[in-house]
Amino acid sequence: MSNNSEDKNLNTALGDIKLELLSYINRRIRFFRLDAYEKLSISASILGYGLIVFCIVAVMLFFILLGIAFFIGELLDSQAAGFGVMALFSLLVLLIVFLLRKKIKKSLLNKTIMFIRKVEANEE
Repeated sequence: MSNNSEDKNLNTALGDIKLELLSYINRRIRFFRLDAYEKLSISASILGYGLIVFCIVAVMLFFILLGIAFFIGELLDSQAAGFGVMALFSLLVLLIVFLLRKKIKKSLLNKTIMFIRKVEANEE
């Protein structure tokens, strides 16, 4: 009888350990899910902020370039020439960006990795 009683106690203890282990695993899964939601939310908010700033800068740059085109047009006595000069300038900038694309990609990749590490370390 003593042996049977010990088996029941062992089975009960193993059952309790199993329940505790399952509870622990479920808590860890819930924790990782909440942690992922938090990091995703932080990333999305920073990305949204960056997008808003980018749009504002793009509109400002558009109007600045438009003003410069009109100014150059006045200097050359031809609006078409002013816009042509600005178009050539824009193509030159595009060519420079194209030629430096590998350096730009590498820089953006490094900044993205640093940002992800910063979010992961919960440093803002």
